[in-house]
Amino acid sequence: MEISDTHKPLIAKLAEELGPATAEHLVSRLVEATAKPNQVEGVLLLLDELYGVSAKVARAAIESFPDLQRRDRLSDAVAWLDLGIALAESSGAIGMKFFKESPLVLGLIEPPSARALVLKTALDLAEQDANVALEFLRVSPEVVTVIPADQLGAWLEIGLELTKVDFVVALEYVRQIPAVVRVLPIQDARAWATFGLKLISQNTTGRTDYFGTIEFLRTSPLILGDLEDQSVRAKVIMVGSLLAERDPGSGIAWLSESPRLLRAVPNEGWRLKILQYGALVAERDAETALAYLRRSPELVSVIGESAGATARFEAWFTAGMEVLAYSTEGAKAYFALESQKALTSVEAALSGVPLRQVARSLKLFVQGLCGTDLTIQALPDSLSQETTARATVSQDGHIISMPALLRRYPTAEENMRLYLVMAAHEAGHVEFGTYRLSLEPLADLVMAVRQRYCRVKLAVPDSLAALFRFYPHPGLIQDLWMLVEDARVEFLLQREYPGLRRDLQQFAREAITTRSLTHGLTVKELVVDQLLQLSTAAAQPVAIHEAIKGEIAILWPMCQAILSPTATAEEAVRLAHDLYLRLEELLAPKGAMIQADQTDDSSEELGVGPSSSEQTGEDYRPVTNWVYRGAMNPEFIRQPDRDGQASDDQKQSEDIEQMASAAGGAQESSTGGQRNREGTRTETESERLAGGRQLPSHVEELLALKVEQPAPVDHAGPGDRMVRYPEWDQGIEDYRLNWCRVVERAAEEGNGDIVGATLSAHGSEVSALRRFFESLRPPGLRRVPGQADGDDLDVDAAVRMCAERAAGADLSDRIYVRRERKERDVAAAFLVDVSGSTSRQLDSGRRVIDLEKEGLVLLCEALEAVGDQYALYGYSGQGRGQVDFLVIKDFDDRLGGKEAQRLGGLAPMQQNRDGAAIRHATAKLLAQEARTRLLVLISDGRPLDDGYKDEYSLEDTKVALREARQRGVHPFCITIDREADGYVRRMYGDVQFAVIDHLEALPKRLPRIYQRLTT
Repeated sequence: MEISDTHKPLIAKLAEELGPATAEHLVSRLVEATAKPNQVEGVLLLLDELYGVSAKVARAAIESFPDLQRRDRLSDAVAWLDLGIALAESSGAIGMKFFKESPLVLGLIEPPSARALVLKTALDLAEQDANVALEFLRVSPEVVTVIPADQLGAWLEIGLELTKVDFVVALEYVRQIPAVVRVLPIQDARAWATFGLKLISQNTTGRTDYFGTIEFLRTSPLILGDLEDQSVRAKVIMVGSLLAERDPGSGIAWLSESPRLLRAVPNEGWRLKILQYGALVAERDAETALAYLRRSPELVSVIGESAGATARFEAWFTAGMEVLAYSTEGAKAYFALESQKALTSVEAALSGVPLRQVARSLKLFVQGLCGTDLTIQALPDSLSQETTARATVSQDGHIISMPALLRRYPTAEENMRLYLVMAAHEAGHVEFGTYRLSLEPLADLVMAVRQRYCRVKLAVPDSLAALFRFYPHPGLIQDLWMLVEDARVEFLLQREYPGLRRDLQQFAREAITTRSLTHGLTVKELVVDQLLQLSTAAAQPVAIHEAIKGEIAILWPMCQAILSPTATAEEAVRLAHDLYLRLEELLAPKGAMIQADQTDDSSEELGVGPSSSEQTGEDYRPVTNWVYRGAMNPEFIRQPDRDGQASDDQKQSEDIEQMASAAGGAQESSTGGQRNREGTRTETESERLAGGRQLPSHVEELLALKVEQPAPVDHAGPGDRMVRYPEWDQGIEDYRLNWCRVVERAAEEGNGDIVGATLSAHGSEVSALRRFFESLRPPGLRRVPGQADGDDLDVDAAVRMCAERAAGADLSDRIYVRRERKERDVAAAFLVDVSGSTSRQLDSGRRVIDLEKEGLVLLCEALEAVGDQYALYGYSGQGRGQVDFLVIKDFDDRLGGKEAQRLGGLAPMQQNRDGAAIRHATAKLLAQEARTRLLVLISDGRPLDDGYKDEYSLEDTKVALREARQRGVHPFCITIDREADGYVRRMYGDVQFAVIDHLEALPKRLPRIYQRLTT
């Protein structure tokens, strides 16, 4: 191509940096690249202008021309140079970066109109802020693919506004525009950015800290992307912004947790309602709103979707707002479901009947049925299951576990009756010996199964579940056993207790239905379904499917053999085996019918068992829809232990018992739901106290609080046990439920020489103590006169009767004397404060804890002399999650060397949370059989712990002592604090107490105080 005179100046300028050949080639390509006239002249003029701004930047621009040409972008050279000049005028460094990076960026943008828009927009931005313009250029290839041209200016306008706050924030915003556009429309973008700006804070040096805002801009688009509904995202931002305005930490916490929390909510309408109400709370208090937002999705998920669900939720919310009107702390506890008031309101909001409301009645009912002392407890995680969880009975027959909530029926009466039938069914298993069976009498059956199915080389099964695994279809034989054994138990229940008959039959008719062959049902499954129907139908007719009429005509008469007053659990196992073998024989000719044709029909109610889409990998799927019938566990039927001790497998059955599935089916393959070796969920303190809990749900724990069962226990360490207790909060005038974790463990052993040293130092006093307390022992028998019958004649009463006969008065026949054994019947627990303050030294050089230990030694001598039951405990801890309860001597322990070493090993520890320790000591006292229960608290000062001080600690301790007294325990408090007058009457005002201001007198006074309390 011939070089025009007008091109030579440009070639010369380019040649200075690129060489003549390259310069000439570039100019020729520049002419070809555009149809615009004067393109070459325009480039020359702009380069001259750029040299005037910065020669260094101009040279960088010339060096970038070859890269621009390689990417076929010379047609944009004029606009490109124009933008570079604007940037260089603001900053030479920015100009250099622009010319170095821009060829690659422009090469990624198509079509030409998009490049023109990018360059024009960047030029407009450069006139206001060069940094924003350069950052926009960097993200522009992605921006132009996600933002319509008419909205680009609006998005960038927000970035320019952010430069007034901080240019680093503005740059981060521009970087994140492509990610934000994918989750938010432009009309929500400003609210999103405003939310981020509210996270700006002051650091420790007093300078403005933008870290929270920048992290928000980086991470929030991904978080918001986890929310499916666009309208919900906007509400999440609105609520988060309100929270951040009052507390940035709450805003961040809500944003991070919102996808998980809202995922549990059934539909968009409920999500919007939760968020709308959350905004109302956030306008008042951030922490309260966060508590509401964390718990309300869970509550909505268990309220259900009945017609009155919305009204019940609104009533729960309104009650919380009423609390918020007068107490922020009270409302926070209410919405966090941590208070007694919250428990009451949750029960009112739930449809159905909570187990805790009826547990006492069920306990009395089942004890009346089977004559055994039973415990009723809630099944773990039963609220989280889609269908009604199935009741279980423990292997020893002492515990019946049931769903925490029943809402199968619309009325409370029907759900209550279902609870009764479920409890009666499990009590029937206890009364009629389901789990008293062992494998020993089934030895011949075990051998027959091993031989038939070629299992002789395998180990002999140690449980019925292991035996079932020898069958080709373990689920089938287990279902047959459950069907037969349940039928036996129900027959005996109806025979022994006719009043149960109507309810049993009604629930059976409503619960037991049959699937259709069109849903992929196999013949074996259909046979089991029909036998199940027949076993529960009583006198009602059952329609038998044509395909299996012949099989049912043979199998059902076999089943009826179990419906006999003399039928046993052993016979049920043998019958299940016979049914399995007969079913194999009957279906062998119908092998082609084992798997029916599949269909696309997606019925929501298939009756018993899973749908065809839930194929378990074999051609038999276990029955699941038993509803009122409990989940039987074949692991409980084992080989007898000939050594009289539980085998390792027997001990492991406790795990199986605790994690017994609420659904039917093959238990042997299920390990899901296991929590830990003790059958309870292992939970760290951070999990317990942080927001956004994992299962088990907080609502479920709340509903299980007052079920008739032992306090929830798990193991916090080897040999430790953990129990949770409520705590009284004066500020909210309510209990905080499940609030403190008491960890009970044996006290550390130390040197037991303190016992000998104390007895030697107080030799004469010890002898006097023993004699005095021995004198308090009651005589072996006491004389009780004036009895209607007895061992001897009561002479005084006989003389009186003769005088009354002579006077014609009415005669009394109470003229005998009876001799009865007399006992003190006292149980005493001594609870000693071993917090860090007991290390305080006295004028004598001795520590407070040394005097406490010395007093306990003398006390033990007195108690051993009088013969009362007693226990020695210490307590300390750090925070509500770690209240240490140290066992020095328990009620069942005999006083010996180990107890002396534990006493000697007591040392000052940390802090003291008196209320929790008193509640645990009270619980241990109530477990003792005694007419008089005495709790003696020995403390060296006012309670003090993390978040437990001043009025709060005094009031909780006072309430804990009041609770003990109301439950039949007699508390007595001994304070060895010379300055106790300021608080002791406030804290101990409801119970007896003593203040020992001369601490050296404590050892001698302790036994005397005990003598005064018990005589």
